[in-house]
Amino acid sequence: MQAFDSPWKYIGETYLQHMIKFYHPKAHKAIDWTQPVRCLDKELLQLTADAPTGRREADKLFEVHRKNGDKRLVYLHIEFQNQRDPELAERMFIYYYRIFDKYRTPVWSMVILGDMDRRYRPDVYQTELWDLSLSLRYPTIKLRDYEARLPKLLRSRNPFALVTAAHLIAQRTRRKPRERLEQKLILTKLLYKKRFSKQQILAIFKFIDWVLQLSTTLTQQFNQALAKFEGDQNMTYITSIEQLGYDRGNKDGQKTGRKEGRDERDRELKRSMAQDLLEVLKERFGSPSAAQMKTIDQADLEHIQQWFKQMSMGQTPPGLFGEND
Repeated sequence: MQAFDSPWKYIGETYLQHMIKFYHPKAHKAIDWTQPVRCLDKELLQLTADAPTGRREADKLFEVHRKNGDKRLVYLHIEFQNQRDPELAERMFIYYYRIFDKYRTPVWSMVILGDMDRRYRPDVYQTELWDLSLSLRYPTIKLRDYEARLPKLLRSRNPFALVTAAHLIAQRTRRKPRERLEQKLILTKLLYKKRFSKQQILAIFKFIDWVLQLSTTLTQQFNQALAKFEGDQNMTYITSIEQLGYDRGNKDGQKTGRKEGRDERDRELKRSMAQDLLEVLKERFGSPSAAQMKTIDQADLEHIQQWFKQMSMGQTPPGLFGEND
């Protein structure tokens, strides 16, 4: 399960607004995205640690604000599932009532299904006994439903259109390594052609690289082709950091090389986001202090992403102003 969860958790948190807009426009329209968004994974882990069914950790929990209504706060629970699970509906109900019981605030749940069984669509939990009945129906996003729209996905500028396309292509090319190489190149080139920022290119490519893995030989071919393309575009964002890890991999083995490549890419993403964060700080508050620059330099990628989101939405990150996050 983790092989599916990890890239989706990463990209879902990085581009939450784009994800909700792509998969559920109605919810996206109702949320006030000018207000801060909080990721509550630690709180969620505490709520679900003793859950009796299946996995003991719901995937993502966010606190958002809606535009209208007496209670503006809403908690978004998003579950990622890549195989049939007879306990999924019950687990969704358990997580729903535990989140509601803790916060006493509206909860909105959504499931993203990445399996290939078109008939598997659990979207309701129901129970009935004597004169008592209870039902919880939640939106279910079946990624395979987008298969017929693949050409449209590739034309879209929403990052989650390409994320969905990458998932579908990964399934389609599972036993077709040469086709996977070609499709991975197409997807990666689209990141540049759509004029995404360097930060977006690195983040989305991290997902693409995660789900469209290649053999060592095909990886070398991919790097060579991409290096030529990046050279033509005068934007060597990916190959300059990827090659380091893969070259080392020739000495220490493919897995070590791939890990070093990803680690180096994460470091480059952190550097890029840190620079963007410093620029936003300077625009709003003047030149950052030495203490703030040291805090940013020592922070991990997760904190930098969180601070950047807060600053982008007009908030003041407490961790950068002498307070605890």
